[in-house]
Amino acid sequence: MTVVPGLRGWRLPAVLVALLISTVGDEIATVALALRGATATQTTVVVSAQFVASLLPGILFASWIGRLAERYRSDGLLAAALAGEAVIAVAASGADRSYLLIGATVLLGALGAIAQTCVMVLVPRLFPGPALVRANSILESTRNAGYVAGPLLAGGLVALGGTRLALLADAATFVIALAAMPLITASLAPPEPAPPESPAEDRPAGALRDGLSWLWRNGTPRITLSVVFVTIATTSVGNVMLPFFTQRFDREGAAYGVLLACWSVGLVIGPMLLMRLARTGRMAVLAVGSATTIGAAYLVTGLVPVLLALLVFNVIGGMANAMQNVSLRTAVMADCPDHKRGRVGAAYGATLQTAVATGFASAALFPADWARGVLLVGGAIAVLAGSIGLLLLSRRPADAPVAEPAEVAAE
Repeated sequence: MTVVPGLRGWRLPAVLVALLISTVGDEIATVALALRGATATQTTVVVSAQFVASLLPGILFASWIGRLAERYRSDGLLAAALAGEAVIAVAASGADRSYLLIGATVLLGALGAIAQTCVMVLVPRLFPGPALVRANSILESTRNAGYVAGPLLAGGLVALGGTRLALLADAATFVIALAAMPLITASLAPPEPAPPESPAEDRPAGALRDGLSWLWRNGTPRITLSVVFVTIATTSVGNVMLPFFTQRFDREGAAYGVLLACWSVGLVIGPMLLMRLARTGRMAVLAVGSATTIGAAYLVTGLVPVLLALLVFNVIGGMANAMQNVSLRTAVMADCPDHKRGRVGAAYGATLQTAVATGFASAALFPADWARGVLLVGGAIAVLAGSIGLLLLSRRPADAPVAEPAEVAAE
């Protein structure tokens, strides 16, 4: 049996438990707050504002979030964010005014953005070297399992005791995740000493510019991020149009739910495939290839409106989605200096959330009966962008492939 350094003992289980439980909590909060907003206000404006509000903190406050993650211990900051999310969830369980619901969503979005940045900083320190790809793959599968389980659990809790019970259960998930933090803290490698910074870099705005500059520093990451940005933006438009497109199969929404379930299955199993592909491929090429496959899944969805074919391609699209996430995150953080991980992680999150917000906003420009055409065009744009990206990467010098995990024990 091959044992990967950094994946032995209780370190990985502790991180997996914290990530799974907190992801389930995030999804419960999203569903419960949306349902509370819909039932309390009976207006789509509030629910739409809640979804937008959940994205804005990670974009608008990225500079401050990055500096927080670098200036303070990331494990302590993560624990504080989890505790804050628990408190906000309890407070939101009694809120029924639109401004309170939107305010709770903003606060949870801000604390969630802090937590995500801290995780990006901590994972390379917990699983350095060859263990990073496998750890990121396992963590991605775990996170995606939470995306599947969270809404299902939220629906059951709402049916059992309403949105108040769901939000109280949400608070409990963050407390459980918080209990794993001492184990994570105990296994952290000491951070590298940070070189002195200029006064401009030390300011939040300067730190964000520095993070973005590093993120887009040269040809390979610039090509990779450009393709992923285009893919996320175009497919986010498709995500809004998909419920209208699936009405050709049934009017009750069952087909839409089945397609989402198939995509979720792909999200869970995709990272396991990446652990094998990563041994021979470059992370940037894998990220761009995965983005191209996502575009192809949306293109086929619009091109071949046959439900059985769509189910298969949604599983494939979900697998590619997860592989894109893992390979891109690994490519970004593997070579990032320890003292820059906070600002780079915040810049990374802001970049991807901007792509999602761009897609969501653009979808409002199209009428519902254009759904099939929008899926076709969006998928085609993503495939074209990915193909150009792969061509450009093929002409660049090859980066070093991910190292094979060392065999340190055998049975």
